Amino acid sequence: MGWWLRNLAIGAAVGFGVGLLVGGTLGRVFMRLVFLAESDALGFQTAMGAIVGEFTGGGTAVIYVFGAIAGVALGVAYAVGRVFLPSSIRLRTILFTVGATAFMLGQIVRGNREDFAVLPVTLSLLLVVASVALTAVPVPMLVERFAPDRRREPGRLAQSLVGIGMTGFAVFALTGIMIAYAT
Repeated sequence: MGWWLRNLAIGAAVGFGVGLLVGGTLGRVFMRLVFLAESDALGFQTAMGAIVGEFTGGGTAVIYVFGAIAGVALGVAYAVGRVFLPSSIRLRTILFTVGATAFMLGQIVRGNREDFAVLPVTLSLLLVVASVALTAVPVPMLVERFAPDRRREPGRLAQSLVGIGMTGFAVFALTGIMIAYAT
């Protein structure tokens, strides 16, 4: 039991740090890029309450807090789900990053649907994918550094669950993309 709690705590801590530093910074930079690409959106209030074009401390704090919270979710998800993933850190990182990015893309689009009616859709989707993927990539490597997993090879059932999960994440992302373009 102590091993699991330690793994969860390390996953949450790693996710918090990566989400705050990487996700928050990329989120802030990418929000600025969206404004520069679509200056007609100046003054538009996003679903998260930020005003496009305003570079405020409060808006920046919201983006960093969102990054940290999303990072904690990523870290805990990896710490819990890695038992199903292959033993190779490289393959784990690829699967985790693709799955996390697909899930978060679908979730972010659904939670911010009205933003896609005003902001450039393709650019917004690409920036969401880039920020989530770049935030997710270091999570497996850092969790494995601070809380190495036991060496094992997951069986066919685990492989099947990962395949089903990845398929579900892909469908969730694709339907999110369709929602973004339909808005």
